[in-house]
Formats: sequence, C-alpha cells, structure tokens
Amino acid sequence: MRRTAYAIDAERRHGARARMLALLAGALLLSAAPAVLAAPHKASSNKPAKPTTPAPDDGLGPHDVYLEADDLIDDKLKSLVTAEGHVEVRYQGRTIRADKVVYNRVNGATHAFGHVVMITADGMITYAAEAELDDQFRAGLELGFSARLQDNVTIVANSAVHRNEMVNTFRQGRVTPCDICAADGSNKEPTFSIEAQTIVEDRNQEVIYYRHAVIRVKGIPILKLPFFWHADPTAQRVSGFLTPKIEYSKRRGVSYEQPYLFALTPSSELIVDPQINTAVNPELNLHYREQFYSGLLDIRTGFTHDQLFDSHGDKFGADTDRSYILAKGAWSIDPRLTVGFGAEQVTDPTFFERYGVRQLFQDRGPFLTDTDRLISQVYATRQDSQSYFSVAAIDYQSIRDTVSNEVIQSYDTASAFPVVAPLVEGRYDPTSPFFGGQLRLLVNAVALTRNNPVISVTDPTGLNPAGPQPFVPTGYTVTSTSPCPVVLVGGKSETLPTRPTNAPSLTYTDSRRLTGEGDWRTDITLDDGMRFSPFLQARGDLYSIDDGVLATGPNYATLEPSKSVIGRGTGTIGMDASWPFFRPLGSGSVILEPLIELAASPKAHLDPSIPNEDSASFTFDESTLFTINRFPGYDLYEGGARADVGGRATFDFGGGRGASILVGRVFRTEPDLVFNATSGLQGTSSDWVSAITITPLPGLSFFNRERNDADTWKVHEEEAGVNLSFGRATLSMRYQYNQNGVVQLQCSTTTCLSPFTGQQVINGTTVIGTTESAELSGTTYLTKHWGVFANITRDLQTRIFPVAQVGVFYQDECVRLDILYTHDETYSTVIGTSDAVTFRLTLATLGANLGGSKPYDGR
Repeated sequence: MRRTAYAIDAERRHGARARMLALLAGALLLSAAPAVLAAPHKASSNKPAKPTTPAPDDGLGPHDVYLEADDLIDDKLKSLVTAEGHVEVRYQGRTIRADKVVYNRVNGATHAFGHVVMITADGMITYAAEAELDDQFRAGLELGFSARLQDNVTIVANSAVHRNEMVNTFRQGRVTPCDICAADGSNKEPTFSIEAQTIVEDRNQEVIYYRHAVIRVKGIPILKLPFFWHADPTAQRVSGFLTPKIEYSKRRGVSYEQPYLFALTPSSELIVDPQINTAVNPELNLHYREQFYSGLLDIRTGFTHDQLFDSHGDKFGADTDRSYILAKGAWSIDPRLTVGFGAEQVTDPTFFERYGVRQLFQDRGPFLTDTDRLISQVYATRQDSQSYFSVAAIDYQSIRDTVSNEVIQSYDTASAFPVVAPLVEGRYDPTSPFFGGQLRLLVNAVALTRNNPVISVTDPTGLNPAGPQPFVPTGYTVTSTSPCPVVLVGGKSETLPTRPTNAPSLTYTDSRRLTGEGDWRTDITLDDGMRFSPFLQARGDLYSIDDGVLATGPNYATLEPSKSVIGRGTGTIGMDASWPFFRPLGSGSVILEPLIELAASPKAHLDPSIPNEDSASFTFDESTLFTINRFPGYDLYEGGARADVGGRATFDFGGGRGASILVGRVFRTEPDLVFNATSGLQGTSSDWVSAITITPLPGLSFFNRERNDADTWKVHEEEAGVNLSFGRATLSMRYQYNQNGVVQLQCSTTTCLSPFTGQQVINGTTVIGTTESAELSGTTYLTKHWGVFANITRDLQTRIFPVAQVGVFYQDECVRLDILYTHDETYSTVIGTSDAVTFRLTLATLGANLGGSKPYDGR
C-alpha cells in the first residue's frame, strides 16, 4: 500500500468542508489520509503573547494543513474521516502524531488515539494516550497526559482539560523538576515532586495552582497543603516564594525565614523576608531592587523591636527599635559620567551577628572598607581615555564592640572617625609622548571633619599604633582616673586613652590636604633583552589643621600650638632595570630574571604637625618590593637613596606543571625613620621578602610568602598554603603569621593586661602583637550525590574560632539540600559563642526558590 501526502487549503476548510472531504475520499485508492491534533498557546486578549521560536518553513502557507497517514477511511453516513497508521499533521508550525485520528465533519471535532504526540511552534512537547480537540484546536481533553516544560519540568496527569489557549486543568496530576527516567529507561522516583487532585496552569497569570497538594521527597510525603501555587516555569520573573531557611541556635531558638518576591514591574521587585524566632522577637528584612535605563537601585533594610540578647537567649538592655540599611545606586548620566551612592548604617553594631544577616561587605561604591566597619558614600566620576576625575563624600561606622561589666561599649569609637567630604581625585594622561616617555598628572584633595579631637602619635619605635586615636577632650567629664579615664561623650561613657609619654603626639580635630603630583616614565629595550625604565616624580602637599596641639619636651609633657598650615615638597628620580635569560627545558622552559630599581629622593622627615590619616597601615612584601613609595597614601612618603634588588625565576615543566620564585630586599644609604622598627624597612638594609609558587601537578599548587629578618632569617610575616582541585573535590588550606600585627584586645573588665607586653591597657585597645591564624575550606563528593564541605578559621593566638562552618549536602539534577553547622566566636565577649544548625533546600531547575520565581538579577 502506497503512502501519500496531501497539502490542503485550510482557509476553505470550514466553508467548503464537503469539497475538502470529497478530495480526500477520492484519494482512498491512493491510501492517503489527514490527521489534525494541536492546541497552540496564543496570546490572550488582555496580555501580550510570549515570544516563541519561529517554526521552520516547511513549504506550507499560513492557512494550509499538511496531512499524512498510511490509510484513510471516509464514512459519509456517519460524517467521519478516519486516518490510521503513522498519522502526522502539520499546521502553523505545530505537529501532531498519533496511531489513529478521527475527524467529525459536522462539528469539526478531532479525536486522536494511541501514542499521541503534540509539538508546538516553540518546541514544547506533550504526550497522551488519547486526545480530543474542537474545530479551532483551542479546547480539548487528553487522557494519560504528560508534558516536558521549560527547565526540565515534567507534568503528568490522568487527564488534561484545555479550556482555552491560556488555561489548562490537570486531574490527579504530578509536577516535578527532576528526572523521572533512569539511565536504562526504567521508571525512577523523582527526588522532589508535587502531587495534587487538581492542577491549574494559568498562562495569563504565569502561575500554576494546586488544590489538595502533597509535596514529596523521594516519594515520601513531607507536607500537605490544601492550596498551593508557584510560578509557571516558562515565566521569566513573577511573584512567588523563594527558598526558605530553617536554623536552630541557642541564641534565637528555632528561626524560620520565608522570603516572598513581589515582581512589581518588569524592572523592579521587592523581597519581603520575615524571620520568625522562638526565643526572641521576629525580625523583618526587605530587599528592593530596580533597574533603570541608565542605572540601578538596590536597597536592603531590616527591623525589629527587642532587647539585646546573648548566646543563650538571655535578654538585657533597653527594649527598643533596632534596624539597619544596606543600599546602593549608580546611574550613568552619559558614557563618561557616573553618579551614585552607597549607604551602610546599623543602630546596633551586633545586629548582623545576632540575627544572622549575611552578604554584608559588598561593593556599594568605589570606596571599600574592611569587615569591621560600614561605609556610606556619595560620589560622581568622569572618565575617558585620557583622564579620570571623581568627587565624593564618605562617612564611616564601626561595628566592633566589646563588653565591660555587662554593658556594651564601643571601643572603635565614632569619635575617631571623620566625615570625609569632599574627597577629590584627578588624573590626566596625555596620549602624545612627552620627551620620549609617558607623562601623568595627578591631583588629590581631602577634608576630614570630626566632632571630637583625636591624637596622632609619631613613634618610629612602633610601640604606639599609627593613625588617629580617640582622645580625652578638654571640658568633658572624666568619671575615673588615669590610665583609663571614662569620658562622657554624647551622653555615653567611653573608655579613651591618654597622651603617651614615649613619643611626640598631635591632638587636633579637623584637617585638610591638597596634593599635586607629576610622573614621567619611559621604556628602553636593548637588542640583548635588557630593559631600562627611567622615571621622574615630583609632588607637593599642603596641609591645614584645626585646634592642633603638639606634645614636646621631656616626657612630651610640654603642650604648644601646632602650625595650622604646613607645606612640603618631594620628588624622586630613578630607574628600573631587568635582564631576562631564557633557556628551553625539555618540553618547557626556564626564565631567570635579575631585577633592580634605583631611586633617590630628599630625606623624609617625620613632622609631628602633619597627622597620619591615610598611611597608618602598609605591608612590605613582594608586591611592594619595587615601588617608588611603599606607603599607600600621601601623609607619609619614602625618602633617601635606595636600591630595590631582587631576582625572579620562572619554570615551565609542561603539562600544566611549573614553579615561580621571587626573592628580594631593599638597601639604603642611611636609615629611614619614617618607617617604624617593626616594618622591616627602617634600617640601611631591609628584611628579605620572598614569594614561591609550585604546581607539581595540574590542580595542585603550593604557595609561600615570607618576610624574614635580614640577619637571623627569623620569620616576621608568613602566608603559606595549598590549593587542590581534582575532579569533584576542592581544598584550600592557608596559614598566616605576623609577628608585628595589629590586634584589638577584648576582656571582661574596663582594663586588661596585654598578652604581648604584660602591661595594663584599655579594653578594646589596638596594640602591636603577634597574629596567627589557620584557614581551611573545601568541598568533596563522597558519592555521586552526597558531599561534605567546610569553612574553618582558627585564631591561633586567642584560641578562638572566628568562623567555623561544616556541613553535608545532597545534590542531583534538580535539588540541593544543605545542612550547615556554624560555630562563631567573633563576638564571644559581647554576646557569647554562637552555635547554629541551618537547613536550606534549593530547587535548581525551578530557580533558587521553592516555586520557580526568579529574582531580578539587575541585568
């Protein structure tokens, strides 16, 4: 029996049905038959249609139907046309296949039997044992229904009723984002599924509704709900529930967070995230995000009303409102000009730790801070290929706290923090050569404003911490005696230091600085590979300070007014030189490269009248070995004649294996007391700095960075570790040691003994001492789906765990379950040690949420 295909004009199908069927009847001898079965999802009258993939051009017009089958029977008495055997119909990009199709000439209904497959124009495929559709293919019934939706979501049901193009109802159905077939083709119980007596897919609202739903994990019912809904997987972004979070700790008891996303507009959303606690009052988090044509706005805030509480849930202090805000915004006025802001404020510095608020220290502007302080900023920047200019205003808030006699006291006090406004930075790089080299012009200006005086100590011995410290203001009430006076500042008691007697100091309030700088550099490369880079630098600084008082004389007991305006100038002339030697080494190579930098500047003087605001902290390591000025800011500068000498070796063994070594030190014609004695740079020869990286195998690397004493080779600073990545396992171990680190002391009384000097110091004081820590983090799979992970930091000096997290997880193609144990001693003297267990369920193929709602990502 021959198989024949026909193309039929569907436009005349309803008006001239008898003619169409007569043509088909005349083809019985040729055994050709039509079959039609499809219900395309078109746009509703009140909502734009979703974009679909255009159907491939198969030669049919927009109103033509293509029918193909093994046999066709025309029963004119019953007004039925039956197509049997490998029936296929194509109409407007939709394809229908079945074993048998019966078409009713009177009412236009189409009935398909056996292995019914429907493919829509956008590629969606549905399956059924039996299906019946009306003459418009918009409404119908399917039995033994199943479908594969976007993101691997599968729906199966005893029956499916297509009420129209946009609404489908499923009876005794099941929805799962997981695989339901094993690798050998056998049935597989999905990891996660939702069963219901009735499931309604509403494409107008982009939501799937459930009545009498049962949520199952590995087939086991874990939750029954009379009514439930989530976003249609085909929806780009709609309102819905996000991933819940369950946590237990002695601090808050059982905590349950259930965020809900409100898709306000196509470009904005609001996430409402209440935290319900059994031991303390609830806390509410809100997260608003909006994308503009030229920028974005991102605001996080939280609120609660309660007393303070410790790690055991015991409450103390005032019952009051507590809140925070973390916000940012940036807008491109034109391709070169950007304006923006960042806002970070909290009413209680321990709020984040008490309520488990995470993702705090993110970039919310061009100015960054560390994990102990918040920063608020407003800025404008303009940049093109030759120039950069920015102006900003900055304010800081400390979240370092300690406790004394059960009263929380801030020791990183706001009285030491200035309001930075304005901060001006500018750079101009002419494109044309200047005397055969590249010229760069820079300007930097800043004004710092404080409500209370601070003290800046000039101490080359390094015994006193650098940078401004809070100071006892004149006229304020002192409630105890030296060495630890408690001063009433703004209605609060603060423990503040007195003036030191072993180094000159400057007490002041506001300060301003204006800096202009010009740099020139050129590169010269000889035929034998030697490279020379001569450079010149000239800089001028102008300072202005208010209420300056200098401590001089014996034991620095004489107080005299400091200069209110101070000017200075400096410059540097020098040259970088290197000469790499290359040699093949088997399948790889080795490069040996001697390096030297010669520089000469006027001798630097420590002027006690100039406060040190921006150069209090710096690191001497391989990254700053070849640097003209090793200080990160402008308040201090490096002077004298010096030679930075080093050598670098790079080995390539092929196959991803290799090693690199850099060793060097600094030589001076005379000591530079601008550096303190603990820096390794004060004398005529510096400490040794080195950096080694070894990769013996692809995926395995060792590293070590050290600063060693020039005479004894004793380690002053070290960072060492190993990184491992093999298959589905990753591991990172890191050890850090600093003999002259900066430490904030914590104890349970107003004063305590420094573990480094044995002297009595104020609780929370910054001191110079040894810091030592070890870190371990990694993830590994124990089986195909089960794994463990860890993130542990141990302070080896204080013997606490600032962060210790370990957990197990399960992950397959659709689900990730995390069970995380967290031990935190960061605020052990304030709110006690924290221990918490967290449960988190993420449905990977429905988005990072329970219902498929996809948060707006800002793009």
